[in-house]
Amino acid sequence: MTLTILIDLIAIIGLIGIAQSKGLEAALPFASFLLVLVPIEAIIPLGVFNLTTQRLIVVILLLLYFSSGRSRGLTGDASATPLKFLMLMHIAWCFVSTANSIVPVMSIKKALSVVFEYYTLYFIYWRTVSKVQTIHKILTAIVLAIIVCSVFGAVEAYSGWNVLQLLPKVLHHWSTEEADREVRVQSTFDHAILFGAALAMAITLALYLLTVVRKAWQKVFLWGGLMLMFLNIYKTSSRGPWLDVILGCLLLLFFAAKQTRKSILMIGVLSLLVMIIRPGIWGTIDGIWANTFNMNTDTGASYEYRYALPRAATGALLKSPGRTLWGYGLESFYDLGIEGEFLGKPHVFLSCDNAWVELMVETGFVGLLIIALLLLKPAWIAWREYWKLPASDRQLSLILLVNMLIFYFQMYSVGMYSWGQNGYMLWVLIALTLAHGKCREGEAERSASRGRGFSTVELEAAFQTT
Repeated sequence: MTLTILIDLIAIIGLIGIAQSKGLEAALPFASFLLVLVPIEAIIPLGVFNLTTQRLIVVILLLLYFSSGRSRGLTGDASATPLKFLMLMHIAWCFVSTANSIVPVMSIKKALSVVFEYYTLYFIYWRTVSKVQTIHKILTAIVLAIIVCSVFGAVEAYSGWNVLQLLPKVLHHWSTEEADREVRVQSTFDHAILFGAALAMAITLALYLLTVVRKAWQKVFLWGGLMLMFLNIYKTSSRGPWLDVILGCLLLLFFAAKQTRKSILMIGVLSLLVMIIRPGIWGTIDGIWANTFNMNTDTGASYEYRYALPRAATGALLKSPGRTLWGYGLESFYDLGIEGEFLGKPHVFLSCDNAWVELMVETGFVGLLIIALLLLKPAWIAWREYWKLPASDRQLSLILLVNMLIFYFQMYSVGMYSWGQNGYMLWVLIALTLAHGKCREGEAERSASRGRGFSTVELEAAFQTT
């Protein structure tokens, strides 16, 4: 509890201090750093609700927005907020689902927490960010947070000590250990897969930042961070995040700038050299791959589980027309005891290793359609902007798109949408995606009024302030 209070005090003093001296926009990188770094285990119990550091940050940002930021003329028209219609539709449908929930109290708590936190965070970031430089600073802060997590992960990999041991243990609905895999590092995240997904996203962000920084020490720092993040993603022993990195790098190879493609090829060569020098690394990867298709191992069973789960969940929803439409209520999966066939035998599904299935079970097929449209629309906007923008500006849209695709792909194998720091990371990136076009237009107007052209902003200030 003492450590949690100390972390919360740092968040309060830091955010208020930066906002009062430099404005709310300048405080967003620090907020982003804490949202990604601080574990969900940093909790202060308040009876009905638990106050996490992430929730505290959202509340502080909201208070700062109304008390100081709003009066200073933040950018954008609140009435024209992108995604507003889909968000309102999703909120309304969550209320419909909650009204018919089998666990009404839990549904109300989740609706007030996850929906409020994510959409409020999105609104504040979209309304506040006015410069591409701020987007770069926020991305830098996210990468820095994951690099710090990677330091903790490296210590965990070689000593067995995890930083979460300093905080009260949070119980999960299932075990996070598997007998046929080595120690799986998780750093400040609740599970190795969650940490791996965040690493995959941060790796691609770091590759983008390498194309923007100009000073040698910044490039050295980012390359060092990349090597550390690759060590950690290997030590998570998680197939999904490994595939995330492959997916992200392949997309960047096809669509990114020449400098990024060179960096990816260099990383590929280094990876091959490491596996030649240390053949045990390839042996571990090959062993996990082989176990994936061996149903007598925990690794193989977890792989097959991800195919059996959607079938069983769909069957549960089709039991009645009402449940098909609005589901069983938010946070209801673990009370349902969904039954189905798994490995040729009857099975009760106690773990929801698929965020899309969890959303489907909780809010029905209608709710799944609404949230899918809500999450995919920013990706479509980023894709459209990539093709519309000039070559010098399109890389930011590309990297935001790649990160969203990585997140949505990983949702298929873990219930990460509303679990851990990852959801906050996603909605910050969605807000930056929608703010990018607004920032470019504003900076072009300011540049035109000064009688000079628009130029790419360097990141020296980002490293100094975050």
